[in-house]
Amino acid sequence: MTFFNSTYPAGRKVCHIVGFVLFTYWAMPQCIAAKIRQHDTSGVYLTHDSHLLQSLEKRTPGTYWIDGYQMSISNQTLICWHDATLQFHDRLSRAGQSFTRLRISSSCETAPQDIDIKSAWLQYRAIQRVPTQLKAEFRLTTARIDVWKSGARENAPEHQNAPAQPSRQTLCASPKLHELRYPNEGPIDVVCDAEVNRYIESILAKLLKHAPTKLDLPTAPQEPTRFYIVRPFQVNHNYDFEAIDGNLISKREVDGYPAYENPHAHATVRETVYAPDGATLIVDSGLTNLKNEAQCAALLSYSLASEQQQLIQHLFLVQRAKFSPWSFDNKTNSTNNVKGTFAFVSQTTARVLRLGIRQMYLAGYDIRYAPFAWSVEQGKQIRGPVDEPRKRMPWYATYAFNAISHLYSNVDYSKLKRGRKEYQQFLVELRKADPQAFAPQPHK
Repeated sequence: MTFFNSTYPAGRKVCHIVGFVLFTYWAMPQCIAAKIRQHDTSGVYLTHDSHLLQSLEKRTPGTYWIDGYQMSISNQTLICWHDATLQFHDRLSRAGQSFTRLRISSSCETAPQDIDIKSAWLQYRAIQRVPTQLKAEFRLTTARIDVWKSGARENAPEHQNAPAQPSRQTLCASPKLHELRYPNEGPIDVVCDAEVNRYIESILAKLLKHAPTKLDLPTAPQEPTRFYIVRPFQVNHNYDFEAIDGNLISKREVDGYPAYENPHAHATVRETVYAPDGATLIVDSGLTNLKNEAQCAALLSYSLASEQQQLIQHLFLVQRAKFSPWSFDNKTNSTNNVKGTFAFVSQTTARVLRLGIRQMYLAGYDIRYAPFAWSVEQGKQIRGPVDEPRKRMPWYATYAFNAISHLYSNVDYSKLKRGRKEYQQFLVELRKADPQAFAPQPHK
């Protein structure tokens, strides 16, 4: 043991080395853990909640539902008001965002310009704990919120050559063929059965009644959202329709980056997609795969979240933007969209999950059916971690389960609606309207 005695030069050197190794062994995990636990996250959220805006105007500390998160706002949170609308770009940043990212030190107008404002875009920066990639926590500490005015969708892209289709009621009342027609695409058959459409309408009405971002609808009756129940159809061109269903990339690559073409050209659409005029197309063959009303409510809630937050409009805008592979735009500090599309679609899908689950819960539906709703719609067999512990779940199911465990841990599920009997009756009506929807689908 004399070798390790500090009186010996060699012993002192070894002691220093051993001490350094032990310190590194202890300190490195701490540093890594500290780095992993704290993550700076940012995003935008369109709100029509006057109570939330009033609280921001009064700088009232508390915890608020923003963008599907529980965000804590304190006296240290910087709240900025802008007498302008939030501008969305057709070109993505490297982080996959279609808007200008603000730093904590960015210029700030601290006084609200219009206290009577009823809707606004909230651009936030917050601290999020992220133990692992798909185990992020959903209770955030907000560092900064910028409040931007919201006009009548002035920033939502409207595409040329995509005229709005007639309302479902007008189309179905016509003696002509009940078809939707979009430029460069074939006709899409619409299911006009009154009972089938009424059932879907009733679920949408429940979701909208308790929507956290519901619009101030006029007193005149109108359909809650523009949707059509359609039969399966083939797509002729990429980016004529868009879908958000948990899929992130296609097998094709562009300039060495994975492409997002969903649905891609020459594919047969059998799930919910969105048209460039803002309509939601619900393919009836996808509805036949569902087992209860809660699963249907999850899909419709995802569609509403996509519409209410203008996610689909921005996805169309980003997808259809044409740039040279070597082009750069110094004004937005961004590059060709293909490099940021993966991050953009990932963020968009995560937002749809958070907001859809929240809206579904407020409407009284069993949110445990939300994580696998996209899988069920596509006719995939549900095999959760209990059935096959070693099988990896789809990333969106893992993300959704994580959100539910963090935000709804004390929920009494016995009081939430599943609606199996109601949905089976709906399937009886759907079979009468379109027996072909129940035909076996081709093997994928």
